[in-house]
Amino acid sequence: MSRAEKRIPVREETFDRLGEFKGAGDTWDEVMQELIGARQEQNRRELLERTDDEEYVPLDEIE
Repeated sequence: MSRAEKRIPVREETFDRLGEFKGAGDTWDEVMQELIGARQEQNRRELLERTDDEEYVPLDEIE
């Protein structure tokens, strides 16, 4: 896998807020990967909360 570096322009305020998540020795890539993972997990939880199992029929029961 290529380790190409990319520039992502952000406002100063955004950069400062991102910096609050960055620990000593962390890379910006690690910070963003952690935030992405947390957001994906939040999206999964929200989807599960909205899903009412009683509204669905198992595929093997469909004629």
